[in-house]
Amino acid sequence: MGSFSPGAMPYHRLNSFEIMKKEHKQVMLDLQKMPVEICDGVKKIKQLIEENVSYSYLHGQVLRDWTELKENIHVLRLKNRLLWEEQTEIQESCEELKRLLKEAHEVICDPSAEQQQEQESLDERPKDLLKQKELVTQQEDLAEKLQHHFSVSEMRLDHHQYEFEQATAQDESLLQTELLQQEH
Repeated sequence: MGSFSPGAMPYHRLNSFEIMKKEHKQVMLDLQKMPVEICDGVKKIKQLIEENVSYSYLHGQVLRDWTELKENIHVLRLKNRLLWEEQTEIQESCEELKRLLKEAHEVICDPSAEQQQEQESLDERPKDLLKQKELVTQQEDLAEKLQHHFSVSEMRLDHHQYEFEQATAQDESLLQTELLQQEH
């Protein structure tokens, strides 16, 4: 340890006191700023909590909408499948009806059938012709009804196909929106 002069000690103490005095002043200034900083921090936390609640609500809404769209798409696909099956059945019925009409027409208009009918008694021939004519009329009526039913089914199928495409496009749009929101 080195020696120091008696005059140096009071200067060292005075210097330390000034340093402590400055540090105390700085601490007091920092303490005065602290309530404002705490208040600002609380405000920011409240704002972040509100934003978080808002995003949670929006996320929930998007999920509900997405689930509803998935259900709608499922229902539309089922309807679409049923309409395709119905259309296939109608087409098969129309083909069968055309075949039956062709056979009936051949029987009525076939010359050999006419010769056989001429050989039958005169009383039987008009009855058979009336029955055949009635059968052809019924088949034609049935064919018209089936054709109408087929046309209506095609229109319904087109409408359901359009709805399905719209729902799919809307679903994709919502998914993209949700992904964009999740990225932010």
